[in-house]
Amino acid sequence: MNIADIIAKKIKGDLTDRERAFFDHWIDQSEENRSLYIRLQQVVEEQGEEELFRIFELKEEVAWDQVLKLLETRKRQVRKRVLFTPLLKYAAILIVALGLGIGIWNHNQPITEQLPQEDTITLQLDNGEVKVISTDALQTLVNSKGGILGKQNGGQLDYSVSSETEELAYNTLKVPYGKRFTIVLSDSTKVYLNAGSSLKYPVKFLDGQNRQVFLTGEGFFDVRKDKKHPFIVTSEDMDVRVLGTKFNISAYPEDRNIHTVLVEGSVSLYNSTEDYDEKTASLLEPGYKAGWDKFYKKLAFEKVDTDIYTGWVEGKLVIKEMPFKNIVKKLERHYNVSIKSNYPKLDNQIFTATFDIETIREVLKTFTEETPFDFQIDGDNIVINSTKN
Repeated sequence: MNIADIIAKKIKGDLTDRERAFFDHWIDQSEENRSLYIRLQQVVEEQGEEELFRIFELKEEVAWDQVLKLLETRKRQVRKRVLFTPLLKYAAILIVALGLGIGIWNHNQPITEQLPQEDTITLQLDNGEVKVISTDALQTLVNSKGGILGKQNGGQLDYSVSSETEELAYNTLKVPYGKRFTIVLSDSTKVYLNAGSSLKYPVKFLDGQNRQVFLTGEGFFDVRKDKKHPFIVTSEDMDVRVLGTKFNISAYPEDRNIHTVLVEGSVSLYNSTEDYDEKTASLLEPGYKAGWDKFYKKLAFEKVDTDIYTGWVEGKLVIKEMPFKNIVKKLERHYNVSIKSNYPKLDNQIFTATFDIETIREVLKTFTEETPFDFQIDGDNIVINSTKN
């Protein structure tokens, strides 16, 4: 599905249930997406729907040329205080965002900006109500009409016991840094969510429709086989389609690539902006990893040790031949901390290690034994510096 088309249909009020779920997932992915949509609504208020839809219809190369000319003109005239009109400003934002791809990976984006503000697991119901989920609770969750949504047993929420429904209603579970959670979907598919992740899913899958969920972050899927109802995981602009299998997807917004690792079974991967075509979709074999480059919209495959990518399900932090700058991201998610490094030479140092019950202090201490550096811990904030002579 094309996000420009989805936004246009949203403004017209013509979204299908599947398109509405796709739009809601896109909105939830980042504040930038939310801000962009708000600006587009302002265009409609100021210029009318027709002008916005005309912008949507511009060919990408033509639109991009127009934006470049506008930017160059503004650059030459900046001393004269010549500013964009509201329409041109919002059109430029839209064309750049849609022409180059929503959610483009920003190489210079500080990791700390991605840290969530909440430290509790939350469940957003279809009506917008948000419930706080405690991992030591035993409870039955119900909707506003008293119908059973699911039953929680500690760190697992089971929807296979949900009440019958003929309407497609979505819930969204959000897991903050430092925590993990498990969801059993209505078809008994089990999803393990890693720290800093969220999953949007139907309370109950409906007969005759694909089983589609929307993932941000990382999740391990143990999908129940159902030949009549393919299971689809949408992560930004990549879809993974299966019938029944076990696989891991890592799709954090701040990462440039979406990684899919297949443990058993088979999956097909394709661009979510396009309809599924068995002939053109890419097949992934067990023991292999597929990396989807968000910027270039391309897939790359490599054979891997799947345990490295699924160890987190058992609470392990597995690192193999990874540069420290990437390890920092894992540590922030795993321990719910913010790490600032003032030691650039450490960024590209390669480490291999496996941790289980170690504290963040013990983990960092282990790394210093390989490459010396100093660090200070103040609550949830950690600062790394070069070793003092």
